[in-house]
Amino acid sequence: MKEVNMEREQDAHIVPISNQSRQVQQFSVDEGEELSAQPQKGLNIKPLLRTFQRQALIIIGIVALVGAGAYSQIKGGKKTYQGDFRMLVEPVTTEARIADPSALANRAEGGAVPNRDFFSLDYATQLQILQSPQMLSAIVKQVQKRYPEVTEKILQKELVVLRMGEDERTLTKILEVRFMGTDPKLVEFVLQVTKQKYLKYSLDERKTSIGQGVKFIEDQLPALNKRVNKLKSELQVIQEQQKITNPQEQGAQLIEQVRTVETLELETQRLLQEQKTLYANLQKQLDFTPNEAIAASALSEEPQYKELLTKVKEVEGQIAVETARFKSANPIVEALERKRSNLVALLNQQTDRILGQNLVGTQANSKVQNFQNSIRIGLIKQLVDTANQVQVLEARRQAISQTKNNLNRQATEFPTIARRYNELQQQLEVAARTRDQLLSQRETLRVQAAQSQVPWEIISEPRIPKDEKGELMTVPSKAKNKLMMAVVGALVLGLGSAILIEKFRNIFYCADDVKDAVEAPLLGAIPLDKNARKLPPSIAKAYAYLEGKEGNKKNAAEFIEAFDSLYTNIRFLSSNRTISSLAIGSATVGEGKSTIALNLAHVAALAGQRVLLVDANLHSPSLHLLLELPNLKGLSNLLNNKNEPHEIIQRSHLADNLFVLTAGLPEPGTARRLASSQMQYLMEELQAKFDLVIYDTPPLADSKDTNFLAARTDGILMVVAIKQVPFSVVKKVFSQLENFGIPCLGTVANHATKRKKYPASRASVVEDKNEYLNLAQAPSRIRKLAPKKE
Repeated sequence: MKEVNMEREQDAHIVPISNQSRQVQQFSVDEGEELSAQPQKGLNIKPLLRTFQRQALIIIGIVALVGAGAYSQIKGGKKTYQGDFRMLVEPVTTEARIADPSALANRAEGGAVPNRDFFSLDYATQLQILQSPQMLSAIVKQVQKRYPEVTEKILQKELVVLRMGEDERTLTKILEVRFMGTDPKLVEFVLQVTKQKYLKYSLDERKTSIGQGVKFIEDQLPALNKRVNKLKSELQVIQEQQKITNPQEQGAQLIEQVRTVETLELETQRLLQEQKTLYANLQKQLDFTPNEAIAASALSEEPQYKELLTKVKEVEGQIAVETARFKSANPIVEALERKRSNLVALLNQQTDRILGQNLVGTQANSKVQNFQNSIRIGLIKQLVDTANQVQVLEARRQAISQTKNNLNRQATEFPTIARRYNELQQQLEVAARTRDQLLSQRETLRVQAAQSQVPWEIISEPRIPKDEKGELMTVPSKAKNKLMMAVVGALVLGLGSAILIEKFRNIFYCADDVKDAVEAPLLGAIPLDKNARKLPPSIAKAYAYLEGKEGNKKNAAEFIEAFDSLYTNIRFLSSNRTISSLAIGSATVGEGKSTIALNLAHVAALAGQRVLLVDANLHSPSLHLLLELPNLKGLSNLLNNKNEPHEIIQRSHLADNLFVLTAGLPEPGTARRLASSQMQYLMEELQAKFDLVIYDTPPLADSKDTNFLAARTDGILMVVAIKQVPFSVVKKVFSQLENFGIPCLGTVANHATKRKKYPASRASVVEDKNEYLNLAQAPSRIRKLAPKKE
């Protein structure tokens, strides 16, 4: 129970690898400039060349089979003959053209002698007619009476009609008809039938076709004439109703009128506003309406009214003088009062006469009866004139507004009318032009109908060319071209088959394939150890073969040199920092990963480094089998805090500087401890005590533990087994390393083959105490260190 709790506690302190992986990447990028600063690769065709080289036998076999089949087919083919005849389809000399019926028709109408192109034949159309299905069908019916095997399809393929000449300057009026076949008699017969059919066509059928064309045109003309007349009537109606002659010009004029009316309306509104403002100011100054102003002006200008008003003022003055002298009951004052009353009555009568009934009574303005001086009379005149001007401008504004509305309505309706007018005009032009063309074509066809009385002229009878000996000449064979095409096609098929075979096998064939497949550099290529038939290949046995008399010494030397080169490449991978720890990994089981780790550690120890080889493959450990060491205690015991490192690490018998930490007996859940902080602290302690620590890891395709382990080292070295590991699996593993941010120092191409598992070591206890490290004075700090805080 205590161990289970301890295991849970350790699993709870799993350290994330993101920060550490970034540190490792920083080393591989910043400090490993030689590794990362590789030039970008362009198009690499070397893998394809190697593929074609490996599958050369298959490619050669396919090419040979197809080429042989094509050659036998070509060699067994029948001889082919080609015959031809030629026809002159137009007059050649000037006299013949003048005597041509078409020329005579033209001169009868008053025209001159036609030029060379007056009745030039439409050769493109004529050639299509001569090779049309209808024409070929008629020829086949005649040929099948003697040769039933001839079909219309054969005639379409082998019968060729063309105009003689290479370009426009050398084109002639001669048509050449060719036919190709394996039977010379059939060729001549087909050409004879074709000649007769074409001559008959030049006389009868062409004339019939022309007559049908004339009839078609005459059938179309009544409808066209009716349509032209209808369109003219519609255009005339629009012209009379809308008075349209030129829609574009009239539209522009209408728009200009609208703009002019809008400008006039704005000007009228401005003048009206000015007159209304002046009228309001004058009315405010005089305190009169226009009628009151007119009345006041009339009173001031009337002589009798002035005289009576003067007399009233004089009497009122006398009354004022006499009232001051006498009492009110004085007869003189009373007489003056009566006189004033009479004068006032006369003044009122005169006012009523002048002003009329409209301004009499309580509604009249009392200021109207006052005397108006010359200044007020002038203002009165201006007030009256302004009132009249306002009425005039109001009337003008209403008239302009009505005119503007009418123009706007016309401008809105005009585009529809104009569009309809233009459509009718275009339709009329098209209809009239079509009618004129049909009339012209009818006359041309009638002249051609007369011309058709002259048949085409055969200038070269149907024949098959003969050689100097009088034998029929065959058509030059295209066997070489066909054979070349067959060989090229077979070559393409063979290359495609080679690519598909390599894709299906899905393996690496050589070290160069590994180099081209992944971006990581190829640091070494380990040859197949031919001396190791039953035992695993090792540096120690290779040296023994070199010193002894048995074994393949050349292969042993190559094996040692390969590991020396691998160690050197890793040792000098970076000029700024020495690699002190690395993980050896592979995609799948059985690629020789453990053997590579052991031999690389051995070479490093021989080079003077203090090396520790750790078997971190807790699922399936194998280093203790290769070294014949006991595995009762190992890495699993350290992860469970059961032992100290110096109690478990063993010295290898291969070299004094080579030490081994085996995996130990597997326990449930121990493999997950590779991602724990306990493993991290252990790795730091081991790295501090050794110059180089090499970890043999589980296969990446089956276990994720290697990712955690490799992230805490200086990088991972990937082992790829040639002709064994699937190509797709390796690509997937490298993609996984890239996604996790785990740097790959490089790859090792291993030529090892699958072997059976090695027998377990018989040694269960190591009796020599010197095989263990003496680390008693420096106890482990694994249990004392606390997990680092992220």
